[in-house]
Amino acid sequence: MMKKSLLAIILVTATISFNASAISESFRKQLDSSGCTQVTEANGSCDISKTKAQNSQHTKKVFTGHGVEVVFTNDYSVTVNGKAASMDENNADATVFKQGTYTIIHYRNGKVSLMENNVYVGNLKKAK
Repeated sequence: MMKKSLLAIILVTATISFNASAISESFRKQLDSSGCTQVTEANGSCDISKTKAQNSQHTKKVFTGHGVEVVFTNDYSVTVNGKAASMDENNADATVFKQGTYTIIHYRNGKVSLMENNVYVGNLKKAK
């Protein structure tokens, strides 16, 4: 009986003290000092090499084409023709946003593609 109690205490202590962290402490500090989250850093809307103040400046990237205007802001919002889009997918290659019948694919290399009703329409161009 004593062995079982001791074993249970050891297991509980080991479980409680185990620190399963998905990111390193140095990366966590970079996220904290930059004001980024893992999601915003991964989708490119926040730069961990910048300060919170630099990342908080509301800059816009506007892409147009095929009768559509897409605006990406570094406050993590995306609009399509003035209507808010929601993030649908985020992976190593691109972030995908949806708004109504439109699907916007923002690639890590900066390219932006447009789909409508799940049919590829074309690439959008960065507005000046």
